[in-house]
Amino acid sequence: MRGLAVVVPCYGPQAPLDRLLSEIPEALRPGVFVVDDGSALPLRAEGVRLIRHPRNRGYGGAQKSGYAAALEAGFERVVLLHGDAQYPTLPTLALAEALDEAEVALGSRFLQDGGLAIPAWRRWGNRGLTGLANLRFGSALSELHTGARAFRLDRLARLPLARFSDDYLFDQQVLAALLASGARFAERPVQARYDADVQSISLRRSVVYGLGCLRVIARPPGVLDVSDTFATPRSR
Repeated sequence: MRGLAVVVPCYGPQAPLDRLLSEIPEALRPGVFVVDDGSALPLRAEGVRLIRHPRNRGYGGAQKSGYAAALEAGFERVVLLHGDAQYPTLPTLALAEALDEAEVALGSRFLQDGGLAIPAWRRWGNRGLTGLANLRFGSALSELHTGARAFRLDRLARLPLARFSDDYLFDQQVLAALLASGARFAERPVQARYDADVQSISLRRSVVYGLGCLRVIARPPGVLDVSDTFATPRSR
């Protein structure tokens, strides 16, 4: 088994990805999996593993490909980094250290400044959905809608990821399934950027996402038995 993999889902442009890759320590680069999710202009990524989707599958679909490749390559832990560099590279990579005592590590935007940098309507929606999930699963986490996250791959491998959404709801399905199965969580503070390079979903899609989260909280997706193998992602 190898140590740490880094999965980077991307859907253009090139400049934020270049900046992000320049910030990843050289020792970690053999474990970096960049997933170009059908960008209009194919992305370049030198010195790392590049996975190309011939068409756009979605944010969740890109993660599925990256996690499957990391597990197949024999890595033990994985960190998710957004290709638009919304989350700071080094603090997000440091989430892997929390996996010494946990199986899931989340970078929370609410632990440092109360999430005040998040646009107000997103902040309150995040708070409300996280609160409902905490009530449902008996947890006490400050944020369940962060894109800064790390996992032990053996724990992630027990989930039927191929049956999860290829869209943004994938994130909540993963965390709800892990909470429902009793996974150990840890949190660390992170900050995030909200500038022109950051790819944010529209208000309409955010409402759809929120309604989907309510369904997931009420009925979290099932988990596979520990003896089952990782499900290979399928196109939809």
